Amino acid sequence: MRTIMKTLVALVFTALFIVSSINCRTIPAPTPVYGINQDEHCFEEEEACFYGGDRNCSEFCRENGYFYGACTIDGCCCER
Repeated sequence: MRTIMKTLVALVFTALFIVSSINCRTIPAPTPVYGINQDEHCFEEEEACFYGGDRNCSEFCRENGYFYGACTIDGCCCER
């Protein structure tokens, strides 16, 4: 009976050790870049966000040579 109990305790501790070592291995996230993106331009007076949201803003940006756009507090912001 003692042998079975010791074996079970050893298996439980082994399982806990394996699970904890797997959970501790995290992939580091990239460092955020602070500052102003030079390839971003916000159009404050553009009404694309008011009438069509992000979809209309993205269309406006593509028509003006940008890759995509999104509505922010500053207005319709386009990025290259």
